[in-house]
Amino acid sequence: MKNRRSKCGEQVAGFTLLEVLVATAILGTAVAALFSLLSGSLSNARRLQAPEQVLLLARSQLNELLAQSERGRAVSPVLPLDEEVRGRWNEQIRWEALATRVPSPEPQPAGAPLLVRIEFDAFWNSETGGGEKQLSLETYQLWQEPIRVAP
Repeated sequence: MKNRRSKCGEQVAGFTLLEVLVATAILGTAVAALFSLLSGSLSNARRLQAPEQVLLLARSQLNELLAQSERGRAVSPVLPLDEEVRGRWNEQIRWEALATRVPSPEPQPAGAPLLVRIEFDAFWNSETGGGEKQLSLETYQLWQEPIRVAP
């Protein structure tokens, strides 16, 4: 900023055109950098939201499957032994569940409790184009071995 004298003899203070242009360029660069940072953080938040949403949906669906299958039964119409159950939440997220018996080191009598491993896998397509992602949950439950009656 320079102090100059006008034609009338008064002192005039102000910025030159070059100073105004440089200040505008610096301000424009700062605003562009700020928008770039904001865009990057929003992109990261969206990218991290998908796995978190899938985890919540997977836990909910697994709990629903376990609650629907009657407690204490080895054969359930909702989650049968050694059969894969599949479902879909929407066009992007699907799931698979499998209940398998854990082998016992020695033969168990009929009607004995049965240790069952329940695997739950959720799959979703990444918005970033990285292909299909997978989340796996696993739990164990004691079920009652069905009593086989000879004909």
